[in-house]
Amino acid sequence: LQPVFTQPAGRDVATDDEVLRDDRLKEELNVQPKPRVSRKRQICATIVAFTGLVLYTNNAPRPGSVSQSVASTPSREYEKATSSAARVKDSVAYDVDDDGLYVPSTDPDATRSTRALLTAMVEVSDTSGIMFGQQNANYEGQYFRDTDAVTGRCDIANATSTNSTSADGGFPAVVGFNSQDLLDGKDLSAHVMAAYKEGATIEFYWMSANPVTGGDEANCTGEPLTNLLPGGSGNSAWRADLDTIGNGLKSFTYKGEQIPIVFRFLHEMTGTWYWWSSGCSNSTEYAPAWNYTVNYLRDSVGVHNVLYIYAASKVSWYANETFVDWYPGNSAVDIIGFDRYQNVAEYPTSVLSDCQTAVAHGIKLGKVVALAETGISMGIQGIKNTNFFTDDFMGLLAEDELCGQIVYALTWANYSPEKYWVPLKGQTTWSSFAEMYESDISIFAGDKRWVSIQKKIGLGNKPDTGEDVL
Repeated sequence: LQPVFTQPAGRDVATDDEVLRDDRLKEELNVQPKPRVSRKRQICATIVAFTGLVLYTNNAPRPGSVSQSVASTPSREYEKATSSAARVKDSVAYDVDDDGLYVPSTDPDATRSTRALLTAMVEVSDTSGIMFGQQNANYEGQYFRDTDAVTGRCDIANATSTNSTSADGGFPAVVGFNSQDLLDGKDLSAHVMAAYKEGATIEFYWMSANPVTGGDEANCTGEPLTNLLPGGSGNSAWRADLDTIGNGLKSFTYKGEQIPIVFRFLHEMTGTWYWWSSGCSNSTEYAPAWNYTVNYLRDSVGVHNVLYIYAASKVSWYANETFVDWYPGNSAVDIIGFDRYQNVAEYPTSVLSDCQTAVAHGIKLGKVVALAETGISMGIQGIKNTNFFTDDFMGLLAEDELCGQIVYALTWANYSPEKYWVPLKGQTTWSSFAEMYESDISIFAGDKRWVSIQKKIGLGNKPDTGEDVL
């Protein structure tokens, strides 16, 4: 095994998070404009940024107080949602087409498959389970790299199979990919199609380079949020990236139909680690940049197979910032998302608080809700809780009155046995992962509930299970 991710020389992952993050920003703020970053360089930069942000997340106090659950200090939206027993499914405010499918808020001309995916998500919100997702699930695992999508390997299959071939193992209901790969000219069509054929929903995220300097996602130089707009010094670079990404997303097809994609960009804006976040920009710059990007992809590139997910960080700490100050508007957002990493001791309280806040606001805004990216900071390889997946993660969320209505929760990629978010057999958290997989609290790609919804709506591969539709 050749691990993809290594700690940069001279950096200790246990180094104080504030120092690591601030030193990185100081270094980036002092650099001169440079060529646009390569894939190798961006990966290295992402490691450092990711390490800094998750360590920072572990220790950063809630503004004005210690971190605490929304359940103990409920917001007005939380109180309304719980007191009225409001349901996401009953509250969605999307238009409905002649076939009874929900129309994405961002695109009245969205493809039928995209409308079907949105409609399926609404249906999932009303089931007893949450779709389980993983980044790069069929691309890399603890002990494999499948860069050509020829082996069909997946650590979820490896963890849930009853034989050595993993042929009868499961597959995630959501698979995440990286838009930077499209910018680097990498062909992901085989991976995307393989996941879609398994019944998975496809998600792409984008850690965008600074369009003004070409620096990485932590480079704040040049007021990039403002200058990516028409007339700005970063507009041509931003448009070039959007052209490449948009055409890439359009190119993914199955049986002659474009595959619907969930697209996550300018995310975690309530954090401080990206050039589009509160550490480098402000809320008045954010909405114009978001709206311009959505409009350009739709109207100029002709992308009509995308659902746009707006995913802030630590939303229970920054509810007003997330859903008022930085929110780009209902017509520019299809899915309410939230990202949360935390240390193992505080993760259950933090993710539950964020989830309750997000769902309460999702009900108010008339949107479905998803946990767009989550996990224990730096991986689950070191935690001792054998019941993590049933007690502190999926079971905790699924059994909550509000959080049981989120559509999916996406964990991060498995890099190696030293850094992973999905366990294999014999590892500490595997038994609870297997229990979660077999239970009704989770939905994987082959789950009869998900297959039934797909068949009912006419979405995806829709494998025949012999079961009647819902």
